[in-house]
Amino acid sequence: MKTIVTHNNPHLDEIMCIWMVQRFLAGWESCRVKYVATNPKGGSVAGSDENPDLMYIGIGRGKFDEHKGNIDDSATTLVYKFLTREKKIKLGKIEAAALAELVNYINDEDHGRHITAPLAEFTMGSVNAFLPRVGYDSPGILNFGSVYFDGVYECLIEKHKLAADWKRAKVIKTKWGKAVALQTTVNAKSVLRRATGEGIEIAVIVNPENKFRSIRAIPKSPIDLSTAFARAREAEPRAEWYLHHSKKMLICGSDVAENKSLSKFSLEKMMALIAV
Repeated sequence: MKTIVTHNNPHLDEIMCIWMVQRFLAGWESCRVKYVATNPKGGSVAGSDENPDLMYIGIGRGKFDEHKGNIDDSATTLVYKFLTREKKIKLGKIEAAALAELVNYINDEDHGRHITAPLAEFTMGSVNAFLPRVGYDSPGILNFGSVYFDGVYECLIEKHKLAADWKRAKVIKTKWGKAVALQTTVNAKSVLRRATGEGIEIAVIVNPENKFRSIRAIPKSPIDLSTAFARAREAEPRAEWYLHHSKKMLICGSDVAENKSLSKFSLEKMMALIAV
């Protein structure tokens, strides 16, 4: 049986390695994972690089252990370079870019480059170190981290999809400032995040896949979408328009709603809701 061996209480870079191997390396999807204690020599892993069904990660000073002297690498980058060099990863352009960004982030995390970042205590790199203290064993830590990587990878894919969709975005002026309007399947929060970074106050979104529509404003802005809500209700009284109590989000269609009667507004009609 194909087996990965890593150290007890795996760190984020070893978890990332195992996640990549199980996700992208054919035949390793259901591999067994064993955990061993390390020692000053990296653990007892003689002959680890010669057995095709055995992979030592982060221990043993083998090809997937940076502690043998790979100064600018981590176990993550060593596994990633192997998988890409051997053409084991078959991804589209957007997915490949997302994976590369994730690998670079985890490599920086492993080298301590995020220690002084704002809100560092809330990052997975910090949280992972405390999981043994709250009762997680090594398999539990791996499972926890794997779910985290599933989510982050999808989030990064959306980020790169949005970069492509953004080329078709329309920027309009409102009484509050600039608004961006676009059709995209990307999560609305991701759209607003990018808009905020570009000095845009409002995001108008039509999702052609799930048919959701929304207008979202920067939370700290003085924007009030009550008038837009009234216009939407008047034009589509049967549609499930919802104005968030903050008055910064006007939504029709949500992952938490029944979505029995969605809006049929075009992007242009959505833009008209916030016209002066």
